Amino acid sequence: MLPQGTKTQHCTISPQSRDCVVCGDNHLIKDLPSLAGCTHQPETCASCCAAWVAAQLQGSSWREVNCPGDKCKIQLSYHEIKQYATTEIFQQYDRFIAWAAFSDDPNFQWCQACDFGQIHLTGIEGNIFTCGGCGHKVCIIHENTWHEGETCEEFEYRSSGRKERDQKAQEEASLQAIGKLSKKCPGPNCIYNIEKNDGCDHMTCSKCLHEFCWICLCDYKVVRVRGNSAHSANCNYHTGRLV
Repeated sequence: MLPQGTKTQHCTISPQSRDCVVCGDNHLIKDLPSLAGCTHQPETCASCCAAWVAAQLQGSSWREVNCPGDKCKIQLSYHEIKQYATTEIFQQYDRFIAWAAFSDDPNFQWCQACDFGQIHLTGIEGNIFTCGGCGHKVCIIHENTWHEGETCEEFEYRSSGRKERDQKAQEEASLQAIGKLSKKCPGPNCIYNIEKNDGCDHMTCSKCLHEFCWICLCDYKVVRVRGNSAHSANCNYHTGRLV
């Protein structure tokens, strides 16, 4: 027993503390991050929790973070990530989830030339996408392409090669038609082409005045001397059936 008159001193109980399961440092329990959805006691210090959040976000493509507790599958909420992550990591996470939310909108378009994106409401009928950040233009139907001055149908027609093939066929048909309607004058040193639209086959070049047969190109000076036998054998005038 204590001597009579001796005052009793009360001992102060120290706040409870716990070692961090990651780094092993001792911390007050009240300072350990505690998640609302977890049923287990907090086990990781704030510094190790921040490192865990950073590693989880980078490993999950900035989508989600699980509790650092062993075998705990509770995911941190947006506000818990903001509370326990570093400022830099949270800003990257916040920017990513904003981009992801925009991308879920079917009317949202990302610019292919920069990191800017915007709502594009005119759809397929208004296929021009002009970036509000850098001014880059692109067709939302034919990605990475802007066919200035062409509709989508015209672009497909040209890029498929059909336009070039059709143009070549038209040129060949035109040459064939020209060959049927016009011929080079057979006169000596004459370089002009003569077009025959109608009339007889006795032609006279308006440039050199050379006279010739439209069918076989024989010289009419010879015809006047020899008669129709001057025409080529395969010419109808050679037989005298055409006069």
